[in-house]
Amino acid sequence: MTLVQSTARSVASTAIGVAVLALTALIWLGVAAPIDTHPLFYFGLIFLGGGAMGLLLAGVGAMAARSHASTAADLRSFQGIRRLVLAMWLCAVVADAVGVLVLLAIAGGRGSTPLSTTTLTVAFATAAITVICAGITSAVMRRVLPTG
Repeated sequence: MTLVQSTARSVASTAIGVAVLALTALIWLGVAAPIDTHPLFYFGLIFLGGGAMGLLLAGVGAMAARSHASTAADLRSFQGIRRLVLAMWLCAVVADAVGVLVLLAIAGGRGSTPLSTTTLTVAFATAAITVICAGITSAVMRRVLPTG
């Protein structure tokens, strides 16, 4: 059981840390945006934040897995955590894809200030990192947790 606990601790701390950094970067992008930025830019950031929240919830689920023992009730709990991390990875993929599509749709800035290359790079990197980290969290936790 120590393998589950040590793996869950490292995966959970990584996922939660990356999610907090991603949310911080997205909040910074929203605050630092020029006044004449297209209003849908903020909706794109909200969708990207949804992907980061999915990663955060996957990390919280992994953190919950490290405190359980190997009893029958905990095996059902492990099954729930396995489903949670998979669902949060899918949520991150969908939310980040929609956020990237919204940002690409308004990148030209028709009638408003165009988005800078730096802004788009940070937003796209944040989306990629959250999807990759959520996928790794899901794969590792689904592999280490007992299936019952």
